[in-house]
Amino acid sequence: MTNPRSPLTSLFIAGSTIVAVLIGGCVGGGPASEDRINRTLPPAEASALIEEMKQDPKFVIIDVRRPDEYAGGHIPDAININSAHFSERLESLDPDGTYLLCCQRGGRSAGVRELMEGAGFHNVYEVKGGISAWQAAGLPVVRG
Repeated sequence: MTNPRSPLTSLFIAGSTIVAVLIGGCVGGGPASEDRINRTLPPAEASALIEEMKQDPKFVIIDVRRPDEYAGGHIPDAININSAHFSERLESLDPDGTYLLCCQRGGRSAGVRELMEGAGFHNVYEVKGGISAWQAAGLPVVRG
């Protein structure tokens, strides 16, 4: 025997689900807000970002490799914060700043980017392929 209210109940449940999803997206449970920029850039685009942002005091290039890797060659003006100790230094960074992350090939910087996103940082970029791709593109490095 079929329940006569079944189609109405199904419609109510479907409508309630749609409303819940829409409301959830509006109160922060949905996609990142439009003012949040967190993405991976090919080396040429990362270089262009550096050129565009170099006068902004809130722009920071962070190399997340070990100090010995950093000394072997890094992006000019990059500071070194080892990914193994990054969470300890997170509070010293401005969540409203703009950051470009770099590591050797992209693995460690991706983890740091996720950490920063989770902590509420809004403008975080990383160099796709890391310093290896940066050098392969013929872009400058500083040693020491």
